[in-house]
Amino acid sequence: MMIADLTGRLLRRESLPPPVRSAGLALILLTTATTPAIAQADRRPSASEIAPQVRLMDDVVTLPITMIREYPFVDASIAGVAGKLMLDTGYEPALMVNDHRVPMSGGRSVGIGSFGSGQTFEVRIVPEVSDVRVGDLSFPRVTEVRTQDARLLETITPDFLGWLGYNAFATHALKLDYGALQATFYRSGGADFLAGERVVARLAFSTRRLPNHPMTPARLGEMSILAAWDTGQYGDLYTTEEGKARLLSEGRLTPSQTDPDTFDLHGLTVDGHPMPVLSGISVQTDPSPSAGPVGLTESDHLTLGYNLLQHFKTVWDFPQRHIYLLAPGLTSIP
Repeated sequence: MMIADLTGRLLRRESLPPPVRSAGLALILLTTATTPAIAQADRRPSASEIAPQVRLMDDVVTLPITMIREYPFVDASIAGVAGKLMLDTGYEPALMVNDHRVPMSGGRSVGIGSFGSGQTFEVRIVPEVSDVRVGDLSFPRVTEVRTQDARLLETITPDFLGWLGYNAFATHALKLDYGALQATFYRSGGADFLAGERVVARLAFSTRRLPNHPMTPARLGEMSILAAWDTGQYGDLYTTEEGKARLLSEGRLTPSQTDPDTFDLHGLTVDGHPMPVLSGISVQTDPSPSAGPVGLTESDHLTLGYNLLQHFKTVWDFPQRHIYLLAPGLTSIP
């Protein structure tokens, strides 16, 4: 999940009833350190240098998750402040703290970020944060912690603490089960995360500019598209006006019966595997703000988050560069 695209959409949704989904909340929420939207103020640590102590050490780690709308959260506390961290494969550093919820002192400014709505925020690095807890995991001292005022995300949950990102679990495969409300992490080469599972699809993925943004080939009828995967989003289709008209004429897009101004997407195949109908998809004909940071060059691409993940259990095997779709794994947005 990254930052510019999220806010404009959240602001547009604030007057809408809770069941309306934020289709494009993800891809640009938190990689602002890689985008031109950040004005340099001081040296920014690399993604791997941020919160380097927040790493999974055991071979198998299980964390209960809470689904709020389309977003998975884990219970956490930071410096004694309890709340929730979004479990977000789209955020590369291990940890980001919402300093509106968790007051911080002694931080140095490393830039100014901007939301899609035009609002700006200061990005800071705090030298040390004590007593970080994620589920049953304890990190007594965490250094080089990135913080920002993320009160906008408190519209999702008022106890929003920040993000738990890819580098915390990069050495592990992540199994997400939205039905059982559980995330289990398996160290690469360790326990068999497929034991007892029925594999629906095994998808090899590639990455471009960022190691935590899997991409797979896909098709909508005769249209070739690129699918970009991320847990911190619902999911959007990006295409041209001509592409949208074509998909409508072919019946690949039909107006949603439940979500105004969105569409149901029919006939998607990912790497040759047929997918269920994806409902409530926002179709964007403007360029994606996340395209540059993640390395997307295709005009036709689909972001896959809760729109697809709600239908399966999934395994994100980052070390071996595969995503597995497992059955069953149905859930619904609270």
